[in-house]
Amino acid sequence: MVKILGLFPLKGNGGIVSWANSVISSFSDGEFQLITVDTAPDQDFIKNRGFTKLFYSAKALVKILLNTRKAIKDNPDIRIMHITTSGDMGTLRDHLMVRLCQKKNIKCIMHCHFGSVKYFYTNKGVWSRLFRKNLETFDQIWVLDNHSASFLRSILPTTIDKIKLTPNSIEVPSMIEIKPCDFKKVGFVGNITVTKGIFELIKAFKELDGDTHLYIAGVGSEADINHMIELAGSKMDQNIHFLGKLSNQDAVKLIESLDILCLPTYFEAFPISILEAMSRGKMIITCPKGAIPDMLALPDGSLCGLLVPDKTVHELADAIKWCQNHLSEAFEIRKKAYEKVKTCYRKEVVYDIYRQNYRKLLYG
Repeated sequence: MVKILGLFPLKGNGGIVSWANSVISSFSDGEFQLITVDTAPDQDFIKNRGFTKLFYSAKALVKILLNTRKAIKDNPDIRIMHITTSGDMGTLRDHLMVRLCQKKNIKCIMHCHFGSVKYFYTNKGVWSRLFRKNLETFDQIWVLDNHSASFLRSILPTTIDKIKLTPNSIEVPSMIEIKPCDFKKVGFVGNITVTKGIFELIKAFKELDGDTHLYIAGVGSEADINHMIELAGSKMDQNIHFLGKLSNQDAVKLIESLDILCLPTYFEAFPISILEAMSRGKMIITCPKGAIPDMLALPDGSLCGLLVPDKTVHELADAIKWCQNHLSEAFEIRKKAYEKVKTCYRKEVVYDIYRQNYRKLLYG
């Protein structure tokens, strides 16, 4: 059995944490065994900024370094190191970990869990320069979307085989009943912060009729939550319902109860909430960020969801109204979303891609 050292965040909020815990619970088999080191800081960065964020980042880096050394010492037959990254300050951690592991003749994978790879690569900041160095140093680079894969292959032609397109995955029910609906129940699942588009979504609800309800699940800073409540005004607790932080299980139950999942995000990687909604045959209204255009694209060039520009209000409201006024067309889009996730993003399908990448790394 091949041992793989997984450097993943295992606590807190966010898509990488959800991905990591899902992989840990369901991936290992008779061929590969995951040995994990938690890379999550002790404090949630959603609620911390500035010096506090820097302090907990440094503390986490020391802890990760010590725990990684211990894991390698306890498991001298580890052959692959697989680290997830969201860029920015994490590139320093990635750099230190790849140097440490390659000294032990361990093959190294950098798994990019962010949807702005091109932007980050072309940025002039110190972390972007280190990211470009890491691209040369790691043995494989995993990215979530076709746009990032094509970009990196174009600027790294001598290492084109290092770039692997590896989407996220989800448990998909083998069969579901997609019932007609009136698209009056809309949901948002994500962090309560400006870049998730939650404030535009609340403003859009002021243009909708009183029978349409918005259910918001997530966490955020006190200032952002207060701003959200202020924007909602009299609609709060009438048509807009704030549910706070939900467990993964409860978040899935919420999605199952919705007609529409709306995620008008400014930046995104590969949102699990969209996969969850697709796997339940829900309508998706979101923005063309990160891997989202790939997720909603069909072979004939059409979409199995609605895309609107980010930072818009009227377009969001119009997309919801379109669903309510075109019930049969919206129903067909929901069915196509389920077929897309079942075909492309089932765990069995994506995990086979992971295994192929691991084998390629080890055996050429």
